[in-house]
Amino acid sequence: TEIKWEEEDLLNLFCRRVRDSSGFLASAELTALTDAALFERIFPPQVDQGARKPTTWAWMMARIRDGNGIKPPRNLIDLIAKAKEAQARSEDRNPRVYEQTIPIIEADSARRALRVLSEQRVQDTLLAEAADLSPLIERFRDGKAEHNASSLAALLNVQESNVRATIKPLVEMGFLEETGSSYKVPMLYRDGLAITQGKAFTAECTTEDQVQQ
Repeated sequence: TEIKWEEEDLLNLFCRRVRDSSGFLASAELTALTDAALFERIFPPQVDQGARKPTTWAWMMARIRDGNGIKPPRNLIDLIAKAKEAQARSEDRNPRVYEQTIPIIEADSARRALRVLSEQRVQDTLLAEAADLSPLIERFRDGKAEHNASSLAALLNVQESNVRATIKPLVEMGFLEETGSSYKVPMLYRDGLAITQGKAFTAECTTEDQVQQ
């Protein structure tokens, strides 16, 4: 039976983990808060500043999903745990005085956590499960996130007429996501493969990527 996790379920999972630590809740004055309010007290409103940039929660949701839109709870828990570790290291270097007006985990810690999570998921999930497809995936390393049939044909050294058949297993496993006439590598895997935002066939990035980034 396939278990589908909605975003509300993931938020509740995170908050239940936090509420397991009664001492932390009391010391940070986080008791009696709703799930949304609890998350907003721990994290900043946005990881990247800007009117077109997503909220921190939306930023996380976009980065723990694969190309099939699946958001494993493990990815969220690991991302937040790594953000906590990054914040602890930051506090060791530059201790802060905690106030309710500042986030407990800062934006830079979330960005650092994503890089570590991406590197791990590329190794322990993507390449581990890809088996014979690993050489195809490695061809995307150090490239751009978005491709069309022409750029994929050149990258994978196949005829353009054979592109769809060649990448079909990569789409099915969630490494590539079809969006209109192009294909994107999910943000979950980009840092781990040193893939940068933008199109492989133009110098521009898509509007959707601009909003999600």
